[in-house]
Amino acid sequence: MWRTPCLTVLPFATAVTHVYAQRSTSHCQSQRLGTGTVEPAAELKLVQVVFRHGARSPLTKRYWAGQEWDVCGKAFEPIPLDIKSLDGGEQPKSDHDQAQRNIKLPGGCHKGELTKLGQQQAREVGDWLRSRYVHQYGFLPTQYKDGAVSGRTTNFSRTIATLQGVLTGLYPEASKPIPVATASDMDEIMFANVLSCERLADVMKRARYKLREATEKDERIQELQQKLKGILGDKSDDPIAFLDLHDAMTVIKSHGKTLPQGMTEDLLMEVNKEASKRMIALVAPGVELSHREELLKLSMGRMFDSVVQRMRQCADGEPKHQMYLYSGHDTTIMPLLATLGQDVSTWPPYVSNVVFELWESQTPDGKKQEYVKVLVNGKEVELPNMLPGHVCTLEAFQDNYWKPFIVTEEERQEACTLTFEHEQPAGSGGDSLSGF
Repeated sequence: MWRTPCLTVLPFATAVTHVYAQRSTSHCQSQRLGTGTVEPAAELKLVQVVFRHGARSPLTKRYWAGQEWDVCGKAFEPIPLDIKSLDGGEQPKSDHDQAQRNIKLPGGCHKGELTKLGQQQAREVGDWLRSRYVHQYGFLPTQYKDGAVSGRTTNFSRTIATLQGVLTGLYPEASKPIPVATASDMDEIMFANVLSCERLADVMKRARYKLREATEKDERIQELQQKLKGILGDKSDDPIAFLDLHDAMTVIKSHGKTLPQGMTEDLLMEVNKEASKRMIALVAPGVELSHREELLKLSMGRMFDSVVQRMRQCADGEPKHQMYLYSGHDTTIMPLLATLGQDVSTWPPYVSNVVFELWESQTPDGKKQEYVKVLVNGKEVELPNMLPGHVCTLEAFQDNYWKPFIVTEEERQEACTLTFEHEQPAGSGGDSLSGF
């Protein structure tokens, strides 16, 4: 087999691009999981990795006039993929993706296209996965073998290309197409999909209205709006759309292009926080917001259920794969971080990732016990109520973090048919969900 009980924590630095480093395998020691005075070596059983796509061209059409988007094309020769539907049929068509691909930007990129930088970022994530799970742990085979890794992506060109880049880093010499699965626009579960749930659309509209109502009365926001409009030369009466402005400034800065004169780092951070506040209210509400449980259940509950069920299958001795890769969006990562008690006050950068490792050890009385370890951007995170070693039992992980939000397909369908009357008009406001 390819697994060993060894663990070496890798140093890791995060930014828009990732910096990875290795530690010699001669220093590898068995992981101790805090199970008691007798702590036998634990065995890594399953790895699930959820990541945002890499750097892309802008989705918004505002705030970047005069820029040339000449940063697309092939950064390297990726390994081949065999993309199928969830049931093994042909890859479904995505109207959303095609609508974006039909728009060509000045310079040659298409709207929302993964850039050369984004491809390189994705491959670096794959390099890190190879270093950690092939070389350090011996968990995965050195060469790709059928069934070792399962790939799942949303049906957007940029997330597909990101998964392709990650797999290229993980298995750079693979010549046989690696099978990956995707869903139709209607059936996607990796972000808040309002197409299949009228109730979710209603909840999000109400959340948007309440946020807009609150910000309209905030003098600090009004002052920031005026300052930004002056820098941007915006003389209209329209308010700044913080989601779109953050999208434009992030893409410009990431690709080394010229920011508007006067757009300082401090202002960029203010834009980041205001955009994050708006998106969080819609996809990753905090415990102080009344719509938190319902929104997370209807938007990400099936995704949470999938991750937990795969852990349970593995714990029951029925693993289908050793590693699952999920290629998604910022709106995939934000809810994960929020439900795990992590800071989401700023926008997760490109290729941000959350790793769920399932470990198995023996208790002092000889019984098997499964533990979950979570890493965010390569760093082990300390979750509330954890045991020593940055782990918690599988049961505690499910009960403490995701139990209120997990929902089956049948339960979601029933909940999605519920409706309510608006206490206030549920207008869409000035922002768009451009963070995809």
